[in-house]
Amino acid sequence: MAIENAMMETQQVKTYAVCCTADLKIEAINQFLVEVHQKEQEERSIPIFTVVHDLKTRLYGTTKELRSDDKILKSPFAGLDYPEVQRLLQQMVKDTGSKIDTKWFLVLDDESERTSSGVIVVVEGEYVRSVRVTYPT
Repeated sequence: MAIENAMMETQQVKTYAVCCTADLKIEAINQFLVEVHQKEQEERSIPIFTVVHDLKTRLYGTTKELRSDDKILKSPFAGLDYPEVQRLLQQMVKDTGSKIDTKWFLVLDDESERTSSGVIVVVEGEYVRSVRVTYPT
């Protein structure tokens, strides 16, 4: 079954990608989004994250939740290293016209569900900077 990326339109010009490097439970991804949105509301900040669930869909706002009868997100980034994730993400943005900034992105991986954490990643040329953070931060 197809996955619906329920989005919220924002006033922002661009959002930031959430890329999964493992096939994760949709329920766990949605729980991450709930926690992040609650923190954003508490801080009165603008939602900034868009879950990239496939490479063909034009993404135009922040992700509210993923909807599907499937239990697992089969991620296009599963098993990739960070530079490969960035290359695929940049190509997807170019191909679809999605309004996602690719300078940095957040990775949910096989540790994320167990540790309530994600990895903030910046890839600049040959250099990769990453830091694992617990959420919500």
